[in-house]
Amino acid sequence: MIFALDVGTRKIAGLIVVEENKILRIVDSELIEHRSRTMFDGQVHDVMGVAEIVDEVKRKLESRNEVELKDVAVALAGRFLKTKIGEAEMDLSKVGHITKEDVMKLEIEAVGNAQKDVEEDFFCVGYSVVEYKLDGMWLKRLEGHRGGKAYVKVVSAFLPVHVVDSLMRVLETVGLVPVHVTLEPIAAMELTVPEDLRYLNIALVDVGAGTSDIAISKDGTVVAYGMIPMAGDEITEAIGKNFLLDFQTAEFVKRRVFFDGKVKVKNVLDREVELASEEVASVIEPVLDQIATEISDVVIELNGGVPSVVLVVGGGAKVPGFVEHLAKRLNLPADRVSLKNVESTGIVEDLTGKVRGSEYVTPLGIAYSAFRNKGSVFSQVVVNGIPVRLIGAVGRYSVMQVLIQAGYKFSSLVGGDVVPIVVNGNTILRPKRKISVRIFVNGEEANLSSKVKHGDRIDVHVEEKTTSLFVKDFVKPVKVKLPTGETEEIFPQILKNGSSTSPEESLNEEDVITFPEKIKVEEIKKKLSYGKIELVINGEKKKISIVEFDLVKDGNPLKDDDEISLGDEIVLVEKGEKTLEEALEIPCIVVTFNGVPKKIPMKAIQKIDEAKIEVKDFTPMVIDLLKDIKVDGLKDYELLKNGKKAMFTDPLEDGDVVEFRIKK
Repeated sequence: MIFALDVGTRKIAGLIVVEENKILRIVDSELIEHRSRTMFDGQVHDVMGVAEIVDEVKRKLESRNEVELKDVAVALAGRFLKTKIGEAEMDLSKVGHITKEDVMKLEIEAVGNAQKDVEEDFFCVGYSVVEYKLDGMWLKRLEGHRGGKAYVKVVSAFLPVHVVDSLMRVLETVGLVPVHVTLEPIAAMELTVPEDLRYLNIALVDVGAGTSDIAISKDGTVVAYGMIPMAGDEITEAIGKNFLLDFQTAEFVKRRVFFDGKVKVKNVLDREVELASEEVASVIEPVLDQIATEISDVVIELNGGVPSVVLVVGGGAKVPGFVEHLAKRLNLPADRVSLKNVESTGIVEDLTGKVRGSEYVTPLGIAYSAFRNKGSVFSQVVVNGIPVRLIGAVGRYSVMQVLIQAGYKFSSLVGGDVVPIVVNGNTILRPKRKISVRIFVNGEEANLSSKVKHGDRIDVHVEEKTTSLFVKDFVKPVKVKLPTGETEEIFPQILKNGSSTSPEESLNEEDVITFPEKIKVEEIKKKLSYGKIELVINGEKKKISIVEFDLVKDGNPLKDDDEISLGDEIVLVEKGEKTLEEALEIPCIVVTFNGVPKKIPMKAIQKIDEAKIEVKDFTPMVIDLLKDIKVDGLKDYELLKNGKKAMFTDPLEDGDVVEFRIKK
């Protein structure tokens, strides 16, 4: 069984495929579109966004089929593609019949030789054999033969490391292990152009959403790969720009209007518009011609002329008129350029009833090439007796890279007792383990930087002792210098693996801690313990500040909204003590009494003992203003609130004006 995954610019397609009697039986399939544009031109831009959809595809297939999917076959689009020819020879004087392993080793060596002329930051993502020779004579297959010298020539495809790494990161995030990785046009070519057809000069064009990938066959082999960074998305964008539609709506129009004749949609102005297939076709015609022109230019360049036949696959090629434009630009008869679908391969049995059309050629080609191990860029070394498959940098792997891929933790390999902790997205190495590592490659002592090649044997002996790390080792506090001469350290809000934690919390390998790089002055004041007392307020223990103070930096008082960088030092300057009402932050109203503003608290404080108080709701009344005035009951008086006669029990509100006069 193969789990094949096509990570496309517009959608993710997953297939569970088995092979019986050379027939590919599709057991199940799942196709989910990206909910936003997380990929452009076949390249992952949002790792977590793409991983979310991949995980959804994986979980649905697992649930329906009651299996756990761990191994996956994938392919990469050819964005920034480079191709190189590589050659290698093998002395067969000490070899009996050539084995499959011998052929693999020879091919990998040829790929490594091709890679010597490529920049360090490029990975090999696939290759095709151009020719085999045995003692100078061409052979279709080497396996099983005997002779003096074997020869192979390959065409290898290379992509930037970051393009490969982003897809590998997506797979790692959802718990998938790539067991077969190749290039999309290699996968499509394997399925649609079998070896027995490659004597014909055929150009295969895989038009997806983000890229149009190209492969050329002639004289019995695949001779070249190429790509252009234009495909279905450019058609969608043309529709969106012309009719003022968002991308998703424009994509809907592209897919439906040519089937339904007309579609009704809302534009970005929230107006409903009806679009006819004729006007949409008119809008996209220049884009189709541009894409067809660029594809034809690359095909002619790679092929050294116009090919005999062009096979077109991929969902982006299904737009009416595209195939005709391509035939026109290549100056080929219309019947020499054909849209290929999975049904026409003759080797597919779809048990789902869903896998139809040209858009499934690549995902099914991935499965097909995985069954035959064609075009994959894995080589193999043995670590402590266990085979480890490597992707990409054939001949450039160090012992360290191999051991990491074999499952060793980075911290268990690097001397000086190192552990990786992710701090605000950055991996920081700090002491934790004392390490003693001895490494041997093919029996000879080596180190972590030593290079290895296909077939090498690595033996590793590791001894370690563990120490401890704490959150505070990675977070600098703001230091507050107190009037007493002491310093109080204030830490920001810290999360460990998504949950709140304290500076004293211990850390384990690969823990993730996050925190803001600055703290607001207001938060520092709340966290300070200086000048605070503990009271029981209405039965609940609380700490309140009884000191009025300023926080000062470089001689300047700080405002509550100011932010202080972690590691900075500030000074606390006392201004006096607070009243109990101020310390408890009890709200007050301001009333003008006989021309003098007065603050009146909105809550009443009852002191039970030195450490216990009760705070109750309180409605201020006019009589509360008279508590400090002696009133002679025998004399007449005048009491006004806001210019009107008032009673002693009248409630007070903020801003009221009260006058009390004794009449003579």
